Amino acid sequence: MIKFKAGVLFFKKRDKMLKKANFIFIFLLVAISLNTEIYASLGLSAQQQQKKQISGTVIDESGESIIGANIIEKGTTNGTVTDFDGNFSLQIENDAILHVSYIGYYPQDIPTSGKTSIEIVLVEDTKTLDEVVVVGYGTQSKKTLTGAISSIKSDEIVATKSSNLVNKLQGKIPGLNIRINTEHPGIYDNAINIRGFGTPLFIIDGVERPAGDFQRLASEDIENITILKDASAAIYGLNAANGVILITTKTGTNQKTKFQFSSNFGFSKPTNTVPLSNAYQYGLLRTEADLNYGNAPYMSQEELELWKAGGPGYESTDWYSETFKNFSGKQEYNLSAQGGSERVSFYMNGNILHDSGMLKSGDINYQKINLRSNVSAQLTDNIKANLNFSLYSDKRLNPSSGMYEIQRGVVSILPSRPVYSNNNPEYLNRTQDGQAMNPVAISHSDVVGYSESNNDGTQTSIELIYDVPFVKGLSLRGFTALDKNAILDKGLGKKYFLYDYEKDTDTYVPTAFNYPTNIAQNNYNTSFFDLQLQVNYENTFKENHNVKGTFVHERKRTYRRWSSINKFYEFYTNDQIDFADEKDARSGGNQTDIRNLSYLGRFNYDYKGKYLFEFAGRYDGSYRYHPDIRWGFFPVISMGWRISEENFMQNWDFLSNLKLRGSYGVIGLDAGSPFQYISAFSTSGGGWYEFTDGTTTKGIGSPAIVNEKLTWMESKLSNVGLDLGLFNEQVVFTADLYRRDRTGLLAYRNVTLPNTFGGSFPQENLNSDRIEGLDLSLTHQKNVNKDFSYFISGNFNYNRQQNLYVEQGAANSSWEKYRGQQSNRNTGIIWTYNVIGQFQNEEEILNAPIYQGNRGNEWVLPGDWIYEDLNKDGVIDGNDIKPMFFGQHVPLVNFGLTLAANFKGFDINMLFQGSALFSKRYTHAYATMFWQYANLPAYFYDRWHREDPYNPESNWIPGEWPAMRETQYGDGARLYEESNAWRKDASYLRFKNLEVGYNVNEKIMRKIGVEGLRIYLNMNNLYTWTDKYLKYFDPEVTTGSRDTGWIYPISRTTSLGFNLMF
Repeated sequence: MIKFKAGVLFFKKRDKMLKKANFIFIFLLVAISLNTEIYASLGLSAQQQQKKQISGTVIDESGESIIGANIIEKGTTNGTVTDFDGNFSLQIENDAILHVSYIGYYPQDIPTSGKTSIEIVLVEDTKTLDEVVVVGYGTQSKKTLTGAISSIKSDEIVATKSSNLVNKLQGKIPGLNIRINTEHPGIYDNAINIRGFGTPLFIIDGVERPAGDFQRLASEDIENITILKDASAAIYGLNAANGVILITTKTGTNQKTKFQFSSNFGFSKPTNTVPLSNAYQYGLLRTEADLNYGNAPYMSQEELELWKAGGPGYESTDWYSETFKNFSGKQEYNLSAQGGSERVSFYMNGNILHDSGMLKSGDINYQKINLRSNVSAQLTDNIKANLNFSLYSDKRLNPSSGMYEIQRGVVSILPSRPVYSNNNPEYLNRTQDGQAMNPVAISHSDVVGYSESNNDGTQTSIELIYDVPFVKGLSLRGFTALDKNAILDKGLGKKYFLYDYEKDTDTYVPTAFNYPTNIAQNNYNTSFFDLQLQVNYENTFKENHNVKGTFVHERKRTYRRWSSINKFYEFYTNDQIDFADEKDARSGGNQTDIRNLSYLGRFNYDYKGKYLFEFAGRYDGSYRYHPDIRWGFFPVISMGWRISEENFMQNWDFLSNLKLRGSYGVIGLDAGSPFQYISAFSTSGGGWYEFTDGTTTKGIGSPAIVNEKLTWMESKLSNVGLDLGLFNEQVVFTADLYRRDRTGLLAYRNVTLPNTFGGSFPQENLNSDRIEGLDLSLTHQKNVNKDFSYFISGNFNYNRQQNLYVEQGAANSSWEKYRGQQSNRNTGIIWTYNVIGQFQNEEEILNAPIYQGNRGNEWVLPGDWIYEDLNKDGVIDGNDIKPMFFGQHVPLVNFGLTLAANFKGFDINMLFQGSALFSKRYTHAYATMFWQYANLPAYFYDRWHREDPYNPESNWIPGEWPAMRETQYGDGARLYEESNAWRKDASYLRFKNLEVGYNVNEKIMRKIGVEGLRIYLNMNNLYTWTDKYLKYFDPEVTTGSRDTGWIYPISRTTSLGFNLMF
């Protein structure tokens, strides 16, 4: 057997590094913990005589004991936790204050002077209105929010298990719409949009960062995520018109250091795979295709029977099972430490993820490391410092052929062809059907080469906050961040051989592919610098007038450098650039330096927390535009009325919150090629000239038409919302209606120029569009008693986009205007033929409208589609299509439902997620009979066919699909036209995630020195309700390049894991 070992040495070295990194990381965590304890114990003997022993019990309002409540001597790290009966005992200073806290309850500070025994009653924190929500450049109480803002906490995020953070958010936040493009290990390109606006801005710990950095985050590091969905995003200025996602990572606590180790092991297999025809089925269908049009049969009846029997020499090859494993493995480990004192607190975490991929060759490998350290220090009574540092490193290894070509081979190669020539595993068979190659061969890196991607980055930020002592409520903030990212992509495309066996001479004849061997290397280096200088003020005047304001000066700089080299080998030795030949070598490179300067501010006022007002604005500058118009001011105003706080509502005891709110703002987007206001010659487009015999010189291009008026695109966002809370926020309902109008979208003026002009028009701010929609969310949660609680949450989003104006040529007729006008039209409408049935016999075909022009219906067969003759002219042509489907891939409706409960240590969490009002169509082999004479899906076996394919007089047997034929005959019968036969409504509902867990009895755990242990079983993508045709694929995932469906599949994953706290 051929042994395929590509990448093994690479990962062995990586594993050694990981082991060293893990040891160092654990050592540092333990050292910090011990250091803290030693520091706290200094001077103990000198003060021993001043200490006392205090004991007590912590209970809730119903008198039930609270197990695991934190008891800390304030100002120290001296502390303990309550036992199984809620009791504690601690040695403290005589006049100490105890800080008592427990998740879900309000913390309390208890004086102990003169006491040796106390009973503490903690009050449950059920009023989510008092939560503080992260907003742009600050925080705000949830009850005074006037914008459309949603948030999610850490425990809701980690309830779903996935190697990609984005997948853990799907279906949980209203207005946050996520589409899975691929689950290929290490590829982070899932589509994220807010309310249908487009890709949002990502702000991680106050710094704008790429979408890939967001998707790479370890979910265990996240404290909460906030979504700015309306004009409140305007404070982030440039490129915030699509909304903003704010991610806040965890920080330290004023508690004794706690360690947490978690691990999960997952097994994944595709949600669905398209069944392919076996050798007998293919032979039969191909024979029918020939005989249906009077051609010689592909196989004789005798040969078909041999393939059906499957004896020696007639074995069928299952290319999928030869190429892919039944399941792949995933492993994830996480170790964190969190704690501190009143002066210094810290959070540290290390996360390791490994995914081995689905290929049998083992040549898809992905490994990721995340390290994070967030430290806060109260340097003086008035100065606080925060230092955040994170590091990520990931490596992805794949065969150089790529998943598209591998899947093409699996789907297309005929099942009658063997993997190995003459079944000799030393010689891979030369199998080519159409453009497809032997998928087993091209799935091995040691045969075809490899593609390797290394992505390493660091993110550092320092923040200083000074509370001005002589001005109440005034604080100054200085913040700076520096991000570094280096990507090294390396690819080796090897010359390889596939073989034909010549039985007469018992020889294997090689055929070379991918000659010559080539090697390429690309380097991408990015650095990002952010400086923020901020003044904050917050105060209350005359008890009822609450004022809050902030002003920020911000500078950003993004520097990027790229270089590449590509070489070829006459004779391959090893995979290093220096060993390749210089002949035909190519190289390239470039660099960019982008700088932005901004001034921004926000002012908030409320009267008694009842009448709410906010004004914010941002003044941005961009280098792209003419100096006279490169600055833009983008304001937002919002207001709210908490009706529930009015005196006339006080008798409505069940109503905890009723708030009306509205917002309007303008956000700018800088786009278009820079410096279009400068007239200059270009180094491209000038043609070639020969001044010396045999030597050509490239000329310069003439100056393009300048556009000094090119400026910002503007988004005008408006939102009206309602917040309703019932029964002390046990039931919370939120509704928002929104609209975004964009003007100044870039387009080229539709003017015909004479050929002699020699130039073209520049981009201009011409087009405009609109998106309108609705967000709904409903949540209910209740702690029934100490043993049982439950949580239900649902969300819904609908959005619709319309072109207000599109620069285009005038229509030549009313029909053309109806068909082709884009202005004042909804987008995402697909025009198709309407299939109203299938022909049942020859007579129906003779009396049907004409399908083939002069050829009539010569190639139409019983079972073929009957198209609606929309204009009743007796001819089926382009005038018979009509708008029937919503657009591909982008659903207009998204929704989710979460159900969770806890009972006596057991917990369960279920997530249902779905989308509607969108469509899908597949092409190539999945929707064409014998595409390039390749194999075809087994679902075509349910087709119209003659009872005896070799007898043209035998009866037709009905089936779901039309009768078999080669491509040209299908085209003649208009079989593959865009219609509802091939395009399907892709609406779906998916049982997205199920997690069942158990918290082991804390009393038992403490006996062995462990604070807690939770074990769980997690399963995702359990079941999907959708169109029966799309269930062969997956309605959620993209259809891939050219809608072929040749992609890495979405997986159904089962994970076992545990969380250990000590």
